[in-house]
Amino acid sequence: MSLPDLNHATALQNRLTPEARTFVVGNWTAGLVGDELANITYAGRPVLRAIKGVVRDHQWRTLQPAVRDLAFSQDDDGVSVRFHVDYTGGEARYEAMLKVRLTPLTVDVEFNGRAKTPFRRNRIGLVVLHPANESGREVTAVSPAGNITTRRFPEDISPELIFTDVASLEWADAGTAFDLSFAGDVFETEDQRNWTDASFKTYSTPSADPIPVDVQAGDVVRQSVSLEAASIESPDATAVSLEQALSVFSVGPAAATVPPLGVSVDPTGTQGEVAATHAEPVPALEGLDAVVVELYGPPEVRAARLQAAAAEAAVHGAALDVRIVAEDLGGLPELFAEAEKLRPVRRLGIFTPETDCTDQALFPDLKRTLEATGFSGEILAGTRSHFTELNKWAKDAAAFREADALTYSLTPQVHSTEIAHIVETIPIQRLTALNALRLGGGKPVHVGPITLKPRLHAPGQVPDSDELQDHVFTAAWTLASISSLTLDGVASITYFEAGPPSRGIRTDDGRLTPAGELLRQLAGLKGEAVHSVRTDSPEESPVTLYPVSGAAGLRLFAGNLGPRNETVQVSFADGTPGRSSTASARLTLIGEEAGSGERIEPGHDGVLTFELAPWSTAVVEFP
Repeated sequence: MSLPDLNHATALQNRLTPEARTFVVGNWTAGLVGDELANITYAGRPVLRAIKGVVRDHQWRTLQPAVRDLAFSQDDDGVSVRFHVDYTGGEARYEAMLKVRLTPLTVDVEFNGRAKTPFRRNRIGLVVLHPANESGREVTAVSPAGNITTRRFPEDISPELIFTDVASLEWADAGTAFDLSFAGDVFETEDQRNWTDASFKTYSTPSADPIPVDVQAGDVVRQSVSLEAASIESPDATAVSLEQALSVFSVGPAAATVPPLGVSVDPTGTQGEVAATHAEPVPALEGLDAVVVELYGPPEVRAARLQAAAAEAAVHGAALDVRIVAEDLGGLPELFAEAEKLRPVRRLGIFTPETDCTDQALFPDLKRTLEATGFSGEILAGTRSHFTELNKWAKDAAAFREADALTYSLTPQVHSTEIAHIVETIPIQRLTALNALRLGGGKPVHVGPITLKPRLHAPGQVPDSDELQDHVFTAAWTLASISSLTLDGVASITYFEAGPPSRGIRTDDGRLTPAGELLRQLAGLKGEAVHSVRTDSPEESPVTLYPVSGAAGLRLFAGNLGPRNETVQVSFADGTPGRSSTASARLTLIGEEAGSGERIEPGHDGVLTFELAPWSTAVVEFP
């Protein structure tokens, strides 16, 4: 292995299994993972998901942190931690020193930052992440002037700020009162579930302030956060174990169907050059629902992208899902006629380049124009961007009433790139879909494209790639995402791109990545029954189980989103396909790098046991 390959493999492994240091002081427990103080608990109960420093540039890109010069000390009163963080992104360079202090009464974090180069920023400073399961919690916010506001963290995903003008937040849980105070700036709280983060976030640089702001080399930011606990009653100090050795599931009757699956084509190019580099024939994904293509730019560029998308769709026998980015309908009839000539158009929507949302004023004209062409597919409304835009756009319901279906996209790394945060987006993806169905009054919802990194920050910005794209982790994550989004009303889900290895489902030589192979198998099962799954594990399991039955029998897809081997035990209810054939079950790993977790042990009374290696995905077939 060459030195660059070795460095890449080491960096990837460090990302998948980061070093974590745990501190216990009195009733407090907290971990230092990378640059964030994570999983802060009191007497074994979660209090905060994380406290960390962030730097975001004028295009809302989060500068990547690198920790150095860690120093620890302990005295009779508690533990102190000190470290430097170097933040890099584009031309921006920033550094900060963070100090963490834990005592039996408080957790304190200080941020002292300095710009090393001039750049434009939207946000710099400390953020506090409150766990998503705090929804419904009553919290009191105190402003710098002493004004008091009390409300609950919302159950439904809120498009509005939860608190503004915050100097401190106060709440109580299980006999303990908590006071979270801020210094160095005015803070506010938003619902980060809008971007599928599993948290509510309190941060500085209020939204009302003008952005972006020019930062000069040497400019300094100083902020601090202090979390204090006061026990009203004696706390229950029974800590929750984080160890998980066995994942136990039971498979029940059919509860849903495999949703139609799609892929997108590269929104920044024509894909022609990429397709020409494949040494082997392009693998077909039989049963693929549609290829999503976003058309913008001058007519000749639109035509080239449309041609490339139609060629990709022809490989898979799929239809086209056309998303037009334009300020008006100029050239739409001709474009639609060309698209229909190339491949059938199953869905079509138009989004303005300024907002990435459907233009309410333009939508009636779009519908009339398409009806005049004889278009019989679905007319989409919504956003080509994040759920948060759909959530805000829903204030004007005119297009909801006229549209056939709604759409929005997802990505797990708008704010955080750590593996734990990516995994935690899975249940929130389901919540966004449920909220979209609520907003649309039950209209079908098409989710995607779903990509690991954001597809767009600003007009003309090239989408980011991710080193995880061709790793087995992404197959396990994709399986968990499909399982989370398998809901009545979710009419299709689109993942990744068809072409570029850095963002797509193919490797450099044209083979399918592990995620691509998973999509190939599940696309061919479109409409088949998905069985209900109940977990009997005492703690949350990193394993996803997705049982699908059809004419060929039962296929049990399983993915491990954890860093160690997981033993999986599955039982089958009476009458469930597979109960009588566990003895002949066969396990096949998806992805060449999936590791050694191939052990499968048929048991008695319809019980099956098998092992999954870290981050691996497998399919168990019952002939």
